[in-house]
Amino acid sequence: MNNIEQSNLTPFQRQQQILEFVNRHGSASVRQLSEAFYLHEATVRRDLNALARAGQITRVHGGAAAMEGLKAEIPLYVRETAFREVKRELARKAAGMVKDGNTIFIDSSSTATMMTPFLENRRNLRIVTDGAQTSLQLSRLKDAQIFCVGGCLGGNSLSYVGPIALQNLSLFHFDYAFFSCRGVSLKNGLTDTTEEEAFFRKLLIQRSEHSALLVDHSKIDVTSFFGIAPLSEVRTLITDARLGGEWHIPGLNIL
Repeated sequence: MNNIEQSNLTPFQRQQQILEFVNRHGSASVRQLSEAFYLHEATVRRDLNALARAGQITRVHGGAAAMEGLKAEIPLYVRETAFREVKRELARKAAGMVKDGNTIFIDSSSTATMMTPFLENRRNLRIVTDGAQTSLQLSRLKDAQIFCVGGCLGGNSLSYVGPIALQNLSLFHFDYAFFSCRGVSLKNGLTDTTEEEAFFRKLLIQRSEHSALLVDHSKIDVTSFFGIAPLSEVRTLITDARLGGEWHIPGLNIL
């Protein structure tokens, strides 16, 4: 990204990129971040201080260190602002797969939640979610039954996790499951930041006839801490990334 493109980012978007960089490398200096994102060092310091106050990184002399590697969960309010138009287009493509009468799952990710306005013309839908905020968005649909798995509410993700969420998820069967994760790569498959989120998404794939993964380009070739499943277990990959031929594996539809 050049300095003109970087200047168009909001502080939240900028901080998410910095957080991803620190998490990926374990630590980073102010100079490294300044050069990587074409930012003044004073701006980097302010962003690092904001991330530290939010509990996402640890400030060290001259830079920052990751909190428990890649296990730190980015707050939903930060994720909602990053690559917003890209995520909206991914959500539009995902919604195009849904037919009247389908039973679907839409997870708490900022990308999948954006599917809601594109489902307004669908009829007789049954929609299950693990997201507190997602359920509120879905409640605007006029011809859909909305279910929430419940469980323990995560403060940063605003998603329900834990044994209750897993038990309730196992009660459903889905025509389509739309979800995201922290990272996906050919070598390590789908990965996420917490054990609970990884277990939940693993079961979600198993309970679905057709699983669709929505990830923007920033999550491609990224490996997080906990494994979910090999990429081969996903039926559709919806992304804006330019993928090489090696990503075109048998049985995987790329949109």
